[in-house]
Amino acid sequence: MNKKHDTDFKVKVIKEHLSGESLRAVALKWGLSRSLLTRWLDQYNAGGNQGLLPKVRLYQSAEFKLSVVESYRSGGLSLRDCCFEYGVANESVVLSWVKKYELLGIQALREQRGRPKVMKKDNASKETQPLTRLEELERENLYLKAENELLKKLQALAQAKETQKKKR
Repeated sequence: MNKKHDTDFKVKVIKEHLSGESLRAVALKWGLSRSLLTRWLDQYNAGGNQGLLPKVRLYQSAEFKLSVVESYRSGGLSLRDCCFEYGVANESVVLSWVKKYELLGIQALREQRGRPKVMKKDNASKETQPLTRLEELERENLYLKAENELLKKLQALAQAKETQKKKR
């Protein structure tokens, strides 16, 4: 079930657990998972009602991400502890940073999302010099070879289609 719960509801459920009911009983009563209740309880214990407020999604620098990843990889902090310590919204975010770092290194943590702010100009095409006669002939030769290969494949396909019709 993927729905958002407001802070008042979270506090109500947590206080119900703190009054003596088990996590399992509270989870069953409200139709929630025990892991979600555990996360809410940890957030509540770490920051009170403020800990239950939704986390604002901010752009995180590569250096910040790297410090979180290193804290996790060194064995000092678990995924959940990293989230509490650094104020990251979810364990899956930290885990994705760890996987990117292990695959591609720090460069993967620097990735920019979305469309670039300024389009790069293609100056190379403006600065190209006219082709020499030899280069023109080589380019034409490559084009003709590719065209010849395409025609051969097209002919082979046509023959295969004809043989299929004859077999029927």
